[in-house]
Amino acid sequence: MELDNFQKEIAKRYKSFDKKSGPFFLMTVLAAEIGELADALKAERVESVKEELADSVFALVSIANIYDIDMSSAIEEKYLKRDMGEIHKNWTEPYLGKRLDEL
Repeated sequence: MELDNFQKEIAKRYKSFDKKSGPFFLMTVLAAEIGELADALKAERVESVKEELADSVFALVSIANIYDIDMSSAIEEKYLKRDMGEIHKNWTEPYLGKRLDEL
């Protein structure tokens, strides 16, 4: 399924609930899912990684739907219409900076 179709389906099914719950609630859900993803990655549990990625994308799309943000367009503008050097020049975290220099 394409991301834009997925986002529309999630909006149909969950947008009214998500609006009532609010973006901070969804951000809390996302943070929990990212923590679970980190645990799955650390343990190298591929099926759990798959599940937690899906949960994380769901939370992100739900937040985007609250603000009427088209995720496909946002991702395209941020990552596909710019080159890698332009994207990572603003990444200031020391570990990332060292890793990017190695790439």
